Amino acid sequence: MHWLTGLLRPHGRSLRAMVAVALTAAALAPSAWAHKASDAYLRVADAPASLGTAGAGASIGLVLSVALKDVDAALEQLDADGDRQLTWGEVRQSMPAIVQWVGQGMLWQCDGTATVPAWRFEALEQRTDGRYARLAATLPCAPAQAVTLRYGLMQGIDPTHRLLVGGALSGQTLAAVLAPDGRSGTDLRSAGSRAGQAGADGAEGAQGADATEPGAPRGGLATLLHFVTEGVHHILSGYDHLAFLLALLLPISLARPQPRHRDLPLHTESGTTPIAETPASGARDRFAGIKALLLTVTCFTVGHSITLALAGLGWVTVSGNWVEPAIAISIGISALLNLFPVQGLRSSWLALGFGLVHGLGFSGVLVEAGVAGASLVWALAGFNLGVEVGQLMVVALWCAVSVALARRAWYRSVVVRGGSVALLVLSLYWTVQRLAFAG
Repeated sequence: MHWLTGLLRPHGRSLRAMVAVALTAAALAPSAWAHKASDAYLRVADAPASLGTAGAGASIGLVLSVALKDVDAALEQLDADGDRQLTWGEVRQSMPAIVQWVGQGMLWQCDGTATVPAWRFEALEQRTDGRYARLAATLPCAPAQAVTLRYGLMQGIDPTHRLLVGGALSGQTLAAVLAPDGRSGTDLRSAGSRAGQAGADGAEGAQGADATEPGAPRGGLATLLHFVTEGVHHILSGYDHLAFLLALLLPISLARPQPRHRDLPLHTESGTTPIAETPASGARDRFAGIKALLLTVTCFTVGHSITLALAGLGWVTVSGNWVEPAIAISIGISALLNLFPVQGLRSSWLALGFGLVHGLGFSGVLVEAGVAGASLVWALAGFNLGVEVGQLMVVALWCAVSVALARRAWYRSVVVRGGSVALLVLSLYWTVQRLAFAG
């Protein structure tokens, strides 16, 4: 425990503040399971002739996968014995209520006429973030009819929830993301439609649905713009990706800190440099910090962009059982290097290497959504662009904090040391949690 004694050497308020930061992280850890927010997946396709009433294409096959944790949040009676463990018996007993919940939250129209598909349970399936219930239905819509979906599952329960739509209708590939907050388009078949703003208003709004309203993106540019927003949403709701980015940014100062005898080193593009050995000029210090910041963020961007594209296009197949723990471990390693820096180790190379791992985590959304065909390339480009926009927002916020606080005497002991300890706590919690889940 000598290393811990040295780590906690700062005295007085700095020590108390640093411990408070770490304890806060430990308290918040259970509420931040993984980078994946609440997602459901819908696959649509023209049904075979045997399923339709008037030949092939006269109906649409629907396959919905919804997370059991979301169902449990919406239907309080799902966990009958209250032990916070869902069993197959509990799921089977609650299946009529689940089917009814899905039917009420997904309201369909064919050319403006309300249509109620008969959902049926198919199986339980395992995804990277837990178990899902897979339901199927057939929608009696002819090829010439506009198909409108008013989506409202998890509305008022989880603002991060999304429905990822993939598949094909009448030879046109689909790639869309619907939110139950009135933000996403709902017209799934209307040719030439763009990413719209109509969303789920519940049963009352569904009765007034108009088949001419904007809907799911069908052109390449529309698909790209549609997924930019989802990329921003994904990175800003991805606690572990943000934690790793923060671990990279913590030691980078855009203003010369007050020197302390046992201060942490300053990260530059050439590695780590002790504070006492940095140039005396404040302008040169700021330039070194900005250069290190840009290089680190760029390397992280390059790394996760490569693997996001490879996995999204299906050229690399990975299992979330090892990707999720690896992401958590990357946070801990970066935090440890902040506390015990290795001379000569470039933070940019660290960002590049772990960025490759995080890209595999980003790709899980599009891979599990089943987006395919020409839409996949546009969706990948838009999603990646959105991730970068969200990442730059976080970096800009960090720059403001660094410039405002870096000159404070307690900055490195409380913010950098305390923040690194907090991130280490989060990393350990997430690692154990995800390894247990993978097992």
